[in-house]
Amino acid sequence: MKKHSLLQLIKRRPLVLDGATGTLLQQRGLPSGVSPELWAVEHPDDLKSVHAEYVAAGSDLVYAFTFGANRIKLKEYGLENRVVEINQAAVKLALAAANGLALVAGDVGPTGMLLEPVGPLSFDQAVDVYIEQIRAQVAAGAQAIVIETMVDIQEARAALLAAKEVGNIPIAVSMTYQKGRTLTGTDPVTALITLQSMGAHLVGVNCSSGPEEMLQAMTAMYPYARVPLMAKPNAGLPELIDGRTVFRLSAEEFVPFVPEFLKAGAAALGGCCGTNPAFIRKIKDVYATAEAVKVRGKRVSALTSRTKTVFLGPDRPLAMIGDRINPSGKKLMKEELAAGKMDEVRRLARLQAQAGADILDVNVSLPLMDE
Repeated sequence: MKKHSLLQLIKRRPLVLDGATGTLLQQRGLPSGVSPELWAVEHPDDLKSVHAEYVAAGSDLVYAFTFGANRIKLKEYGLENRVVEINQAAVKLALAAANGLALVAGDVGPTGMLLEPVGPLSFDQAVDVYIEQIRAQVAAGAQAIVIETMVDIQEARAALLAAKEVGNIPIAVSMTYQKGRTLTGTDPVTALITLQSMGAHLVGVNCSSGPEEMLQAMTAMYPYARVPLMAKPNAGLPELIDGRTVFRLSAEEFVPFVPEFLKAGAAALGGCCGTNPAFIRKIKDVYATAEAVKVRGKRVSALTSRTKTVFLGPDRPLAMIGDRINPSGKKLMKEELAAGKMDEVRRLARLQAQAGADILDVNVSLPLMDE
């Protein structure tokens, strides 16, 4: 395994990812109310045993237990100054457990804050937070970076740019959807086109849903995928029973979905919440004899926003562009832009969208204006 990078392996055969780590650590004593990442590195034998179980079950790639080890999440526990220490310790423990039999990815999760203009965190701040975390993981020997469980395409973009800034390493980005959209409204095809265009080496889906719903997202993405796809479904939908979150789907019930994920283009498959090594063994049974999944996505011309993709080209409908958002000859817009207000911009945007515009040209150029 040491001789092959993630990208070399995935060209040869479909890959098996690992399953849930946090739930297995809870079974080993991880309490609520503490930083899971700090507890894990302070209980190295427990963490290594979980990783080793997944390697023994057939995982080709295990995720270091660094999901929430960014400065913003760690600040909740007064640990914001221990980002480098915790990330490096977790990566080294995963590498020791893998022992060359599997690759190790640094795991990067959300900060817990939404980015501007939806939330208070600026894009540049998010990039800086992720650079700090990812740089520590790479320095500790991580062989890939997995950005996962992202609910906001802007935050996913920030993390992806941070990973590209740190160094030349395979990068996977995985979003999470409910009823076909992320929390901030992005659909799977829009996310795929945005992320693969920015240089992600793998794009996928994880968490939030069981395999049946996740297959729908994979099937929608596959025709446009120019990079390998990955999936990590939950063990069914979560249910709250007696104050505990329970996932009812068993490994045996999961088995019929595994070949379907191959058909839907999943070049890498594992499990998220509620899964365990038994799930991974079932995936390995199918994936071990499968041929490499072909990247078949056709080249397209498209514009993406947070919530929409507009395809362009001779075989597509004419795209209507609205260009009324322009301060030339518009006294009210000039006054509002100078005052930092956007009411008139919004009004004109709505009018053009209602009139059938597919794309809006936004021009806020004024003398001494920060566009």
